Amino acid sequence: MMNTKRFRVVVAIMALLIACISAGCKKFLDLDPLSTWRDETFYSSASEVEMALAGIYSGMANDDMYGYKFNVVLESGTDEMYTNSSAANWGAARYAYTSSSDEVQNIWLHFYSMINLVNQLEKNLDPEMFSEEQTNRYLAKARFMRAFAYFNLANWFGPVPIRLKPSSNQDDNHVAPSAVLEVYQQVERDYLFAAEHLLHANSPDYVPGEPNKMAAHGMLARLYLRMGGFQPYLAENEADCYFDNPQQYFEKARQQCEIIIQDGWHHIVPYATDPQSYRNHFMNYLQNRYDLRESLYEVSFGNLIEMGLNVHGRMGNINGVEFVGTSDIPRGFANVNASVALYNRYASEDTRLAWNIAGYRNNYSSGNQRYTMSYIFDRPLHQEFAIGKYRRWEPTDMEALRTQRSIVDAPYTILNNVTGSATDPNYTSINFPLLRYSDILLMHAEAIIGGRFGTADASPEAVNSLNIVRERAGLEPYIGNTQHDAFFNELVDERLRELCFEGLRKQDLVRWNLVREKLDQLDEAIRFNSFYVETDAFHQTYREPGLTFDRNRHMLLPYPLQEVTINTELDQRFPW
Repeated sequence: MMNTKRFRVVVAIMALLIACISAGCKKFLDLDPLSTWRDETFYSSASEVEMALAGIYSGMANDDMYGYKFNVVLESGTDEMYTNSSAANWGAARYAYTSSSDEVQNIWLHFYSMINLVNQLEKNLDPEMFSEEQTNRYLAKARFMRAFAYFNLANWFGPVPIRLKPSSNQDDNHVAPSAVLEVYQQVERDYLFAAEHLLHANSPDYVPGEPNKMAAHGMLARLYLRMGGFQPYLAENEADCYFDNPQQYFEKARQQCEIIIQDGWHHIVPYATDPQSYRNHFMNYLQNRYDLRESLYEVSFGNLIEMGLNVHGRMGNINGVEFVGTSDIPRGFANVNASVALYNRYASEDTRLAWNIAGYRNNYSSGNQRYTMSYIFDRPLHQEFAIGKYRRWEPTDMEALRTQRSIVDAPYTILNNVTGSATDPNYTSINFPLLRYSDILLMHAEAIIGGRFGTADASPEAVNSLNIVRERAGLEPYIGNTQHDAFFNELVDERLRELCFEGLRKQDLVRWNLVREKLDQLDEAIRFNSFYVETDAFHQTYREPGLTFDRNRHMLLPYPLQEVTINTELDQRFPW
């Protein structure tokens, strides 16, 4: 029997077909209709509404989005990770994108497609068919997703058109972009509604993988931190690129975090209880288990390629540990590397270091058809210094590999051992975290001090939130400087250590206005590493984002070419 997650993804595909029909897609042939589905009547039963919601959720589960292009390619080029590929199809990871780049055009398309599906549901949901509570819960799930889409659009593109009604013809495309503050205010309204009406994740009626009450509060905290931070191109003078009274938003962020903290249900398993707590949490993503206490929200993937369904992810494949060759292996391409700056930020006793950075590879020789497994953990500029957080496999005897450095045909253990995913050459069923409880704790600490440009020193509550995260990593409590600037810098590093490769770092650096500074620090870390070779092509590729980045262009993405072509109210941003 197909498991629940896979069933929901199958339903999602059906929902996308329904959405096409209900949006008025033109017939290619003059045939009698095969269905009586219409947008005015479709949303009138629980199964139909759930099908429509699944279609909305599935908008994030594809290659262009959280499959890898949005959360891996566009997220590359910071002090967290960089690509080792100089190929043109990885140009967006090196800031070599244009308004016609697929990565730019497709995230706009997918987020607005999600928004349009939400608007269709909102317009056509028949409240007479459901109780008021159930109607509001359906709307809350949909509006959570609309808020998520608009939040990301505003973060990456700045002012964008706000569409709250379903589009039905070309004329509906002509919508002027709204100010970023107005977009964020719409996000706020949707998340507040979601927080009021969604189920708590501890409810027996809650379906794992769907939006929930505390996730909405957490996303509100993330929104408020962004509203209190730097707003690219809000004004010609960089000092004026902040909303009025930005500190008000940090107080709102603190309140949202404390709703979750004081609720007491979400938590992280401490090191004292389980020294492998960090690793074991991510094993849940690898093995399709829901750790609802720590993972407030995640993208649910199913490896359904063999069924002909285009809903999948490439976590652990594109951004996995190098392992290519024959067809019966957990293939990983290591197209992006953990950065040397990240490597340098960990203490040796930090348990997250050995999980987030793999430090090994399995290299196939077509000549003798043998695999040679190598230990490269202490060589952070190696061209396959891979991300380990979503690893599909690991050496069965790591200590032997560490001692011998290289072993031919070494045994390995498949970690992503889900049927249909364990040895798929391209696609995996590994889920992707969007909001974890440790993020709530770190946002709480940052909100208390008012972000980068606040004035408050760290309170005992802020230090405690930081220390809960540190303790799980096997570290001693923080005893450093609690004055504002020193504590903020510690949080900048701690968010990197804890949340690396979770699609957050670039936007963190943007809201802190630290992109240029961190790229300069990264370049220095590369050039002064003992393994750096000026003539090494890989080493120069690592440096390329820092050399290419232009704060006048790359703090926001350009509007997609196809959008400025079809929307007469949308003019391209200077200097694009």
